[in-house]
Amino acid sequence: MRIHEGNFAYDLEQPRDPQTQLVLNWRFTVFQLRPTEQVVARGEADTREEAEKKAKSTITRLAGKERKIAA
Repeated sequence: MRIHEGNFAYDLEQPRDPQTQLVLNWRFTVFQLRPTEQVVARGEADTREEAEKKAKSTITRLAGKERKIAA
């Protein structure tokens, strides 16, 4: 599931262990969309809410750096 936030987007997923089929921690991937789509950060969290919070804070941090460079 990809969620867009301006020039960035993030995916959340909850993979399963292929051997045991047990649910693992939530993973997030942050993408920069322009000029070309590229992965800029990845991480894990215990809950979906925590993964979403970490992804959004990463986007906020990266967007702040982007603004400083442009100024």
